[in-house]
Amino acid sequence: MRCFGDTIARMRKLQRKFGCDHRGVFATTYLLLTLQIRDTIRKHPHYFNDLRWLIYEDTVFANYYFRVINDYARGKPVPQAWKIAFDTAKTGDANAGQDMLLGINAHVQRDMPFVLATVGLRTRKGATRKPDHDVVNQILSDAYEPIVSTIGRRYDSLVTITNASWNPLDDFAGLEMVKGWREGVWRNAERLLDAKTPDERRQVTDSIEANAATWATMMATPQLPPGYRAQRDAYCSAGGAKSR
Repeated sequence: MRCFGDTIARMRKLQRKFGCDHRGVFATTYLLLTLQIRDTIRKHPHYFNDLRWLIYEDTVFANYYFRVINDYARGKPVPQAWKIAFDTAKTGDANAGQDMLLGINAHVQRDMPFVLATVGLRTRKGATRKPDHDVVNQILSDAYEPIVSTIGRRYDSLVTITNASWNPLDDFAGLEMVKGWREGVWRNAERLLDAKTPDERRQVTDSIEANAATWATMMATPQLPPGYRAQRDAYCSAGGAKSR
């Protein structure tokens, strides 16, 4: 469990560093979800069949995020889905709901298949680890509304308005979309591990990259009039980013 403590400390530091930078939206989302996973395990020690594997996966997964943050800051190449997410956060008129889902898309649809292929999909006895992957969906459900509320308080009050055509975080639609992504992630990890040759693996890798980039391109399209960025930033600077 100390691994969770280390990851959470790094995430808090990153959140403070970002302040009103729009990348702070996903950093906050990731922090709150990690806290939810940790707290769920504390309350229900047997929530996962293999806790050690889950913590290992969580740590490797977070390191992918920290690495891509550093690479982008240093001007190094990053996966296209992440580049679209970071470029949109840097210069675009996206709302905070878009920033949140751009980050989730890049980290889940792009990064997670490679993480799962690294940490393994089966136990030493050959049993599938899919149940531990799937049960995280309930944690997502538990965390989703509190995360959206926090993003609304800190960064962009409009994301708390439901049933709006421009709001991608409307509870059911947004949550079900992310759950669907996670199902596809498992299948893509299987495809990576089933690849028999470097060429086959490259084809799977290219399809993962292309899918995540396509989603990112769609989600980065501005949903509000030009200039909304200034309105968001004024709200955050006036005290939104200080709220808890």
